[in-house]
Amino acid sequence: GMARPQAPPRWKIMWWTFLDIFLTNFLKCFDKFLRVVGPVFVCFAIVLISGVVYSWFEFVLPVIAPPGSILWTIYIIIAAWLTFNVFWNYLSTILTPPGDVPHDYQDPQPRDLESQVDMHEEKHPDGFKRWCKKCRKPKPPRTHHCSVCRKCVLKMDHHCPWVSNCVGWKNYRTFFLFMAYLWVGCLYVMATSAPTFFHHIRLRLHHRPYPDLRGPITPGHAYVVMSFILAFSVSIAVGMLLGWHVYLVATAQTTIEWYGNRMRGEQAKKRGEKWVNQWDVGWLENTALVLGSTPDPFAVAWWFVPTLRLPYGDGTVFKTHSQMVAMRSAAGSDGRDREAKPDVDV
Repeated sequence: GMARPQAPPRWKIMWWTFLDIFLTNFLKCFDKFLRVVGPVFVCFAIVLISGVVYSWFEFVLPVIAPPGSILWTIYIIIAAWLTFNVFWNYLSTILTPPGDVPHDYQDPQPRDLESQVDMHEEKHPDGFKRWCKKCRKPKPPRTHHCSVCRKCVLKMDHHCPWVSNCVGWKNYRTFFLFMAYLWVGCLYVMATSAPTFFHHIRLRLHHRPYPDLRGPITPGHAYVVMSFILAFSVSIAVGMLLGWHVYLVATAQTTIEWYGNRMRGEQAKKRGEKWVNQWDVGWLENTALVLGSTPDPFAVAWWFVPTLRLPYGDGTVFKTHSQMVAMRSAAGSDGRDREAKPDVDV
């Protein structure tokens, strides 16, 4: 008869069991840590941003423009607009629920009762499963379970400790705009405070031999230096993150989907096939579906302004690449049919 496969050594079984238990408990503890530490991160971020804004108004603005002048007014209007948008989008991302799966959600795919058993293994067009083992409920397309929030989140991107919330379908737009305005705000702080900052640095270097001039050169010296260095550091970190999310928005991916898509793309390449992201319907429509809102996502004037409008759609149904291709080919064939039919006078 056939030889039975040899069982792995006992120590190896015990090691893998220990590792599994350890990792499971470690991840549970990490999730709890993120839940607890989230509000601390939020308070820290608000204090840092507020500190930079205060130091700019108090110490940078009086140096770069005479108070009451037209230039002074322009500087204030730009700074106020940027500050308002940073805080509006930040607080909106924190306070807006990312999107819960509707209680009455039913998987729309037609199936008979016999195949209902297999639904737990069925997958959406992007390759992710249709069933959540934790919630024991069907998952809409692009929905994922967040172990920190302990629930399924519509079009989940990631759980962010800096907003103490999940970033998903309902608050991704404000998360994206928060990063965009914060990055522009950092560049604004750097550009306007650079002359003051470098003037202080030059004076410091020039007076280095004199021990009596080691202290601040002007009352706001420490604030200006700290604000410039902080704005510079944050602009690099946020700029990289913003660039990454610009790419994700244009290509219709979330952070979670990107990992899965990369893996599926590599598998398709090995099979000699070309992999296509099913949610990609062209960069312009992809962007409109993120930055746009109801009733018209293509109203570009509303993309970058504060609004209480909801995202377009309901977060459970998304147009697919296949549908877009089918619509285009149908529109093309209709056009060809009209061209082929001669005009007949009756």
